[in-house]
Amino acid sequence: MFELFEIFTTGGIVLWSNTKASSHHPAIDGLISDVLISEKSAPGSSADIDDIYRIDTHTVRFSRVNNLGVIFVCVYQSILQLTYAEELVANVKAIFLSLFKSQILQSIEHGDPYPQLSDFTKFNNYFDSRVAEFEQLEAQKRKSVAQPKLEPIEKSLPTLSSPAELKKVAVISPFESSDDEDTPNTDTSTPVGFPPGAKKKSKRGGKNKNKNKSSLTGAGAAGAADSKKKPVKKMRKWGANGLAEEIDDESDDVLDFSSNKPSKNASVDNDASIDMSYGKENSQGNFVVKSLAEDMPELLDDDEDEDEEADNESSASKFSFGFLKNIVGGKTMTQDELDKTLDATRTHLMEKNVAPEVADGLCETVKTTLLGSKTKNWTSIQATVKSAMTDALRRVLTPNSSEDLLFEIRKKERENKSSVSQYNPYVISVVGVNGVGKSTNLSKIAFWLLQNRFKVLIAACDTFRSGAVEQLRVHVDRLRELTERNNAGKIDMFEEGYGKDAAVTAQHAIEYGRKNRYDVVLIDTAGRRHNDDRLMSSLEKFGKLANPDKIVMVGEALVGTDSVQQARNFNNAFGPNRNLDFFLISKCDTVGEMVGSLVNMTYSTGIPVLFVGTGQNYTDLRTLSVDWAVQLLMK
Repeated sequence: MFELFEIFTTGGIVLWSNTKASSHHPAIDGLISDVLISEKSAPGSSADIDDIYRIDTHTVRFSRVNNLGVIFVCVYQSILQLTYAEELVANVKAIFLSLFKSQILQSIEHGDPYPQLSDFTKFNNYFDSRVAEFEQLEAQKRKSVAQPKLEPIEKSLPTLSSPAELKKVAVISPFESSDDEDTPNTDTSTPVGFPPGAKKKSKRGGKNKNKNKSSLTGAGAAGAADSKKKPVKKMRKWGANGLAEEIDDESDDVLDFSSNKPSKNASVDNDASIDMSYGKENSQGNFVVKSLAEDMPELLDDDEDEDEEADNESSASKFSFGFLKNIVGGKTMTQDELDKTLDATRTHLMEKNVAPEVADGLCETVKTTLLGSKTKNWTSIQATVKSAMTDALRRVLTPNSSEDLLFEIRKKERENKSSVSQYNPYVISVVGVNGVGKSTNLSKIAFWLLQNRFKVLIAACDTFRSGAVEQLRVHVDRLRELTERNNAGKIDMFEEGYGKDAAVTAQHAIEYGRKNRYDVVLIDTAGRRHNDDRLMSSLEKFGKLANPDKIVMVGEALVGTDSVQQARNFNNAFGPNRNLDFFLISKCDTVGEMVGSLVNMTYSTGIPVLFVGTGQNYTDLRTLSVDWAVQLLMK
């Protein structure tokens, strides 16, 4: 373990430090006097310097960013041979600069010795998480290196006649506990056992007359002794055919999930704190949520590779020598040829949960665009249709206007500061059908706003569902604890109990937020069936009384083709002069490539998708990447 990790400027100002020592470390003084001040450091060079420095019993890994005047230093005892020190310094430098480079550059331009308005304490979570990962990998490497080679031991084993003698030569790794039930058995002194399934056959077929009688170990005697014990009822596993199958105690199929012990393949979470890597701070100091394309780049790479392979196979196998007629170029696309290709494209889209009427509309748009036109050079009709459909999907999913929610909130915040008499918080209301995750995703939005240090009020306007108010209260308590821990914004809750008019409660919540000068008011509403006119009719009154700045509909990626009617009904429920502002599609982590609901809702209403839910944690919120969605749909 390192003794000190410090980030300081060439002017001697410490920007961030995570030290295990109680006083200033002498290795830092040696580094400054022997390396940084000396001519060896090439003061006129603009290139970064990554080097190693040794003094007494310590080793110093450091990296200097010359254009910023920032130095990253890791100090550890030389005897430890910290193999990941160089990579740790490089990783920490990359993360730190991605977060604070703009502030440092701005301070340099203004001649300030210390970057203003920079809270470097939030870097702690990033650093602790990275160190934990490196230490876990280092422990695994040590364990694999220390694992003894068992083959020579097996060859030199004497003939044993009892289990007691067998235990004397059992080899146990010094890094493993001998009474750990989850540790794999590394003892190779046991002879080859039954093949898979043989034990089950022995149980059902009576006694096994072909037992291994080898005198290499006392396994046979041990088995005979065990058989005399009182029989214990075996666990059962229900097979795919509905029949019960008895399983052995040694089987990997564990039926008891009540134990707190991790499974053999379970990974240990060394950092139970909130993962702040779900977003980043931009140059304006706003905390911006990642898009799905940033979160899953490997998915996009796989799509491109598979598309290339599919195109190659299609050109080579389907068309054989006749494919030259299609891809040389200049071929006029007729209606029959387009219909044949578009039929296959329509089926493909419907398999991705795109509604039939939406798929028909998209295919008709592509057909109108391509009919009578000529293919490009070395391009087949199939490739031309695919390219046109990709463009059509991209146009559908791309918003027609800017949906910068943070910009609008900041704008109202500035207006409130400039106005002494009038104060109006920014109001966001969440609506949707039952069970789509409105309260959960409302809390995710609240957590994101808290990272931007807003003062947030959550209004419990679901006065119908039992437990809705209590659910929000738990979320608010958890978020308040997290904000206090991370020194973020402030959050409170407004409630008036059950059985009240939701529109009136929302109006009271906004008035409370106005008097207490909250930046944002988030309004939770009751879930309702989109085809129930009695339930949907109250939304128009709600929209008029609450008059929120943004109305967000939470849709579900699992709903499939019914999402078209859901989106239309909710969009029309607020009256002729008010519509939805954007969609938040939840549970996208459960559908894989079947993300057709995104297209269904946007195509049927013209309302864009702004956020996507990818899990149950507060950080499982992403902005929609149009390219990511289109590539999944066309994969």
